Amino acid sequence: MGVPLLITQASVLAQDETMLDCLVKPDMYIDISSPVDGILESVLVKKTDTVSKGQVLAKLDAGVELARVVVAEQEALMDNQIDEKVIKLAYAKRKAGRIKGLYKENASSAQEQDDAATELRIARTELAQIKLDKKKSELKLLLAQAELNQKTIISPIDGIVVERYLMPGESVQNQPILQIAKVDPLLVEVVASANLFGQIKAGMAVEVKPDFPINSSYKAKVDTVDRIIDAASGSFTIRLVLPNPDDKLVGGTKCMAIFPIKNIGNKDSRNNSADDSLPEDIKALLAE
Repeated sequence: MGVPLLITQASVLAQDETMLDCLVKPDMYIDISSPVDGILESVLVKKTDTVSKGQVLAKLDAGVELARVVVAEQEALMDNQIDEKVIKLAYAKRKAGRIKGLYKENASSAQEQDDAATELRIARTELAQIKLDKKKSELKLLLAQAELNQKTIISPIDGIVVERYLMPGESVQNQPILQIAKVDPLLVEVVASANLFGQIKAGMAVEVKPDFPINSSYKAKVDTVDRIIDAASGSFTIRLVLPNPDDKLVGGTKCMAIFPIKNIGNKDSRNNSADDSLPEDIKALLAE
């Protein structure tokens, strides 16, 4: 009498969860290109390499841009010229003060006072102009450095190099250099039958068992659920987020997603994907 009881309990447990086929995929693929045209000087990574955000991936020939930076740096060195104008202004102030005092004592002419005042205004203008010239030179240096930086290609994400399209010496005009896949977190894509629509919600915890590593199990969360059912297939898509901080999981791997819900209207939720692909006459035999 104990055996039927065990069978009944097992069937109840099976009904409380739904197993669906799924696919583990990288969160995104990015084709890495250059913002400017040029000749590829070096590629510093190879296929399957792990890269970090901000890491240098490749460099373009930048001889011209480097020369512009050197010239701009020299043009921005204007401290001596500014010091000269500061000294000239200080002298003009002292001279104007002396002439003004002498004029009050009727020891200088109005012409001398006017000349001294004019020299003071010119000295102030020259100092302001040299400071403006220095600011322009500094901006030119920033522009030259920005143009030089464009010749260095850096990774915008943490990921894995999936493809290397170009080799050193080739032109990067309108062509990607590398392709990088973001693998933490991973994206798990599940196609569910319409009878599950409304039962699966964003944030739901799901157990994922990938084909590789073998006999492994991971926790994922429902990220998005399609709000429209595909009429042709009678199904909708669910996307899970699966953390992968140690890069143990591999994108492109098949898996099984176990949802903590009942699969109403399906006798064996674990085989629902396979049953859908069977001929109608075989389905009828299985239903008997």
